[in-house]
Amino acid sequence: KMSGRKDFLEAVCAANALVAASDGEISDDEIKTSVATVSANPVLAGGFKAAEISRTMDTMLKRAQSGRSGRMGLYKEIEDVASQPDMGEMVYLAALDCAEADGSVGDKERATLNEIAKKLSLDPKKYANV
Repeated sequence: KMSGRKDFLEAVCAANALVAASDGEISDDEIKTSVATVSANPVLAGGFKAAEISRTMDTMLKRAQSGRSGRMGLYKEIEDVASQPDMGEMVYLAALDCAEADGSVGDKERATLNEIAKKLSLDPKKYANV
């Protein structure tokens, strides 16, 4: 159902890019973590080649750094899958994995995660202990 869906790949990458950029800048470690997190998703890895995942993630990271209009566009990518709860949940969980990659979730990352959850009609408290 989700394998090979470009809109799903774009939504996951958009969510990860938003989390990575939530503190105002994207470090090399955040880029590596974002690509690794998305590439480790079995649904995405089974439906897309690593080069396409990396290319899509790179595009979304650049959009995240392009100001308010870029970030708004990323939220629209997320909204594109919001009507499909299974996809929405996987998008949110991938973003949560990205946020937790360094061992903790900062306030700005949490605010971004909450906004992503809102766009997907999810309750972030449901995933606090997953």
